[in-house]
Amino acid sequence: MMKIKKETALENRLLILPILFLIILIGAAPFATALKDSFFHDNYGERSFAGLENFRTILGDAAFPFSLNITVIWAFLNVSLSLFFSFLLALRLLKPGRSFLYPMLLIPWGIPVYIAVPLWRAFLHGSGGESIISKLTGIQINLMLDPAAGFLGALLVSLWMSIPVTTFVFAGHMRKVSRSVIEAAALDGAGDAEIARSIYIPEIKESLLAMAVLNFIKAFKEFTLVFMLTSGGPPLISGITDRHIIGATTTLGVFLYEIFLQHNDWGINAAYAVIMAVLVLFIMSLWILIRKKKPLRILLILSALALLPGGRPMLWSLAAGYMIAAILKRDRLLKILLPVHLTSVLFFVSTEGVLAGFHPGIIIPLLALLFSFQESSSAKGEIRSFRTIIPVKGVKAASGISMYIFNLLSAVILYMLIWMSLSGISACYIDSFIPPMASLKNFITIFTEEGILKYFANTFVLAGMTAVLLPFVVFPGAVYLDKAGKKRTLAFLAIIQLMGMAGGMHSLIPLYRLFRGMNLLDSYIPLILIYLYHSIPIALFILTAYLGNLPSSYRDLARIEGMGELKYSFRILLPLSLPPLLTTVMLAFISGWNGFQAPLLFLNSEEKYTISLKLHSYVGNLASGSPVWNLFAAAAVVNTLFIGALFLRFRNPMTISPISESETDE
Repeated sequence: MMKIKKETALENRLLILPILFLIILIGAAPFATALKDSFFHDNYGERSFAGLENFRTILGDAAFPFSLNITVIWAFLNVSLSLFFSFLLALRLLKPGRSFLYPMLLIPWGIPVYIAVPLWRAFLHGSGGESIISKLTGIQINLMLDPAAGFLGALLVSLWMSIPVTTFVFAGHMRKVSRSVIEAAALDGAGDAEIARSIYIPEIKESLLAMAVLNFIKAFKEFTLVFMLTSGGPPLISGITDRHIIGATTTLGVFLYEIFLQHNDWGINAAYAVIMAVLVLFIMSLWILIRKKKPLRILLILSALALLPGGRPMLWSLAAGYMIAAILKRDRLLKILLPVHLTSVLFFVSTEGVLAGFHPGIIIPLLALLFSFQESSSAKGEIRSFRTIIPVKGVKAASGISMYIFNLLSAVILYMLIWMSLSGISACYIDSFIPPMASLKNFITIFTEEGILKYFANTFVLAGMTAVLLPFVVFPGAVYLDKAGKKRTLAFLAIIQLMGMAGGMHSLIPLYRLFRGMNLLDSYIPLILIYLYHSIPIALFILTAYLGNLPSSYRDLARIEGMGELKYSFRILLPLSLPPLLTTVMLAFISGWNGFQAPLLFLNSEEKYTISLKLHSYVGNLASGSPVWNLFAAAAVVNTLFIGALFLRFRNPMTISPISESETDE
């Protein structure tokens, strides 16, 4: 009997091995190798011990803190504006007769970034500033020469692409409010603004804080959008240092990629990756904190710690104040310290400039302020959380204006894609409603002369292998977690989710080094492993939730029939789990199909290009000499139609449950 139990325990542990392998190889190994390599010099294989010299080199140059400041400002504005406009659009989604907004939100959500960003580049920048905007308004927007235009243009594109998901999350939570509550408030004389402030905002306060942190992490790691739109942006005079030139949109991801291309010393690259990984992990700790009931004290401590590297007595004094507030539990001190902190930041920015005067430590006290409002309102039993910081006047008008602007932008981007795909000339400057020499010639050209099917086939192999392998990795792990108990399952899922969120350019560059040592560069194997790893969190979440909801009587009946755990898992649970498995397979396929950042780093041969790299080769970056806009648009249309058709084809099977079918038949 004991022998059988030991064998069963061993079999259960074997189920989780594929996931653990990917966690170690893709999740942990890059950080471990980068940490080790950061203490060495490595020039073309000549390796020597460096100690902390690589870190001193980085911290001795102002380029890294300058890039960090740009990244934090970018992420903060991105999050603040996306939350604001998403809330306004969510209010509109709840209104009857607003069905047109829904498909307009699906356009930026469904178009891959490697298609959407070049379209926005054509819309904003056009050809040297001559664009559809300059034709309509007379205002030229040159993303290459104007730093403000480069930063704000990239911010606009990022907002357009991030708003849909946040809007859907907010609208989903707001729909939980009973209609009778809304009607009762309206009968009491409450207008749209009062209902939004007093009823809807308390309903979404938890999702608001969660989306704020998640969107901040995503924006902090942003690479593809900024790289494709501005390539780091126009250089800033104040951003010129001894070793680097910082542009208006040189976020940390772009900066790290430039270091990777320019530096021969791998130790420097590794040290940069380690520092950025530490910053990402620090920000991710905020994600853990918001799940706690009262994280305010810890946020105050983090506020103090974040100001220590500031190098200014004023910041050190504020750090001491935040620490005292945390130790003495004097939350009201935050409302005194924060205005002083904001004033000091504005003073340093006005006297020294944004790059040198700004300090990113201001973000954490601002987040702590949100939590202080939440905790104080909860303690008083108030329903009107955040009411003191959310304006109420003009909510209806602002919501309507936001909807019309968003709809217009989405419609224009879609129109530009169709216009350029039919145009007989390679131009992004739209000066007529109907494209010149309109025909289907571009579509014929990409198939007959450009060999676009080869790149679709490459992408299909990459995405298909990722999708096919995912069930072999995830299903055994989900079965193991289904038996592991709720606490262990939740802890494991949290770790997987956090490690997946920690990825970015700072993890891809150490992975490049790792796979180069295995002679696997310029192949699809690293890409498949990377996409598998990043598909695990959502796939595990879906499958464990599904298996946890199955009746326990199934397992009892299997035991009565003498069926072992493994046999039960693969003969009973696997067929029942086909619908959620198909969902995870489709998500993994689309993730592999839409990938750009990893193929950019790992693929060198054009014959192995994925469709994302091929489309990028048509238009290149902002400084590219001869973009072929019409062929890019034609290939982009084919790509979008293929993904849309694939999704529609498998949409119904993903929503079918064998259990519901059998119950219906009975």
